[in-house]
Amino acid sequence: MDNREVELKLEFDPADRALLADAPLFAGQKGQAAHLVATYFDTPALDLHRAGFSLRVRRKGRAHVQTIKADGGRAAGLFARSEWEKPVDGNVPLFDAIPDPLDRAVGAATVATADKIFVTDIERTVHRLDRDGQGVECAIDIGRVRVGRRATPLAEVELELLSGEPALLFSMARQLNDLVPLRLGMRSKSDRGYALLAKERRKPAKAEPIAIAPDATVEQAFRAIAQGCIRQFRLNEDLLFTTGAPGALHQARVGLRRLRSALSIFAPVLAGDPALAPLKDGLRALATTLGRVRNIDVLLPSLPDDAAARLALVRAEALADAELRLQARETRILMLDLAEWLALGDWCSRPADAALLHAPVRLFAAEILSDRRKRLKRKGKNLARRSDERRHQARIAAKKLRYASEFFAPLFSKNKQQRRHAVFSAMLEKLQDDLGALNDLATAPATLAAAGIGFDLPAPDDKAQRRLLRRAEKAYAALLDTRRFWS
Repeated sequence: MDNREVELKLEFDPADRALLADAPLFAGQKGQAAHLVATYFDTPALDLHRAGFSLRVRRKGRAHVQTIKADGGRAAGLFARSEWEKPVDGNVPLFDAIPDPLDRAVGAATVATADKIFVTDIERTVHRLDRDGQGVECAIDIGRVRVGRRATPLAEVELELLSGEPALLFSMARQLNDLVPLRLGMRSKSDRGYALLAKERRKPAKAEPIAIAPDATVEQAFRAIAQGCIRQFRLNEDLLFTTGAPGALHQARVGLRRLRSALSIFAPVLAGDPALAPLKDGLRALATTLGRVRNIDVLLPSLPDDAAARLALVRAEALADAELRLQARETRILMLDLAEWLALGDWCSRPADAALLHAPVRLFAAEILSDRRKRLKRKGKNLARRSDERRHQARIAAKKLRYASEFFAPLFSKNKQQRRHAVFSAMLEKLQDDLGALNDLATAPATLAAAGIGFDLPAPDDKAQRRLLRRAEKAYAALLDTRRFWS
């Protein structure tokens, strides 16, 4: 059976399981409990995973159901995926029931080589919720994913739309979030299994390539880009909670910066949406809180031991403030609001410029990239004679151009365009690094002053500063000489 699954995935602390079970949303319902063991299959080369599919056989009691799911892209909370289900006799896939999309992507002969790769073992409680003729299935899952003797825990709430509008999922999520802290789920169970299979050590999540089809519309591209940015933030937020690592904080902040840049890039299609301003305000405040810690992290390695020790104490306080901000209800609601807005907001349901929204994104991308390049060209002139503030503006312009080039690179996939993009990115990265180093020198005294540390930094080495300026000017000139990959 081929269906379209629309599901909002949320993560919670296993310690809150009892509170969640007693939520007023489930009043009058005991919920159906089930023990679900699912075995996932793939080929030795993981061809199904590479093609964006998962294949599992789930046992519930004595019944076995084979399910194939299409990835549906890198989701951020709201997953919309095609799935194909079929009863089978045992814990082995029925390969002659493979749907056409998987057969075309991988081939029947390859699929037939699939074998067991990992298992999920879940205790599930299901509530069927009906509101005004609309239906939602709420599944509360506690369990683990196993590969041999290795395992990773999971605790999720899955709100699946059975009938009606997706807005109902978010309404119910907010009701549950008022009772128990919930966060947008970024990883499916199969994602967790493949990560465990690869023995992936949790490390800061850098920006992933954005999957944009060459014929995508502006609407589709914006949604994919924004979801990718939220995903980067959330994956690093989880890691930051457990480690406090500077790398996780930095990448969480990068995810927010990229998202804010995407909102700026796509401003023409977002204009007039009343929800946009409060979302931008929330993101700006969150980024500022993380930025205070990041500024200290940049400065710490350059200080002598006594000053570094004092600043490390200030960092601990700033990190605690950042974690409180991340754990606050307003931040969790901000992420839910963003996910709902991306799926259902006025910008796409009642667009100010429908023609632009549904236009091919490739032309839009080329115009944006040309405009961002012009801005950098204007702001980057005569870097050596500019003030620190003007060089900072050039650095911001370079950063925005870099984000735009990363977002839109998949649209320009010819070999020549890819080669040009590689050169363009390398030159842009050099310029950004040099301008960043100059900015760190300029802002270090202010960072110490804000921390209440009366330490006099050594005066910047004139030769080193001049060398940075020469390198920045050289990178700027080389970038402008680099051929545009989008032409």
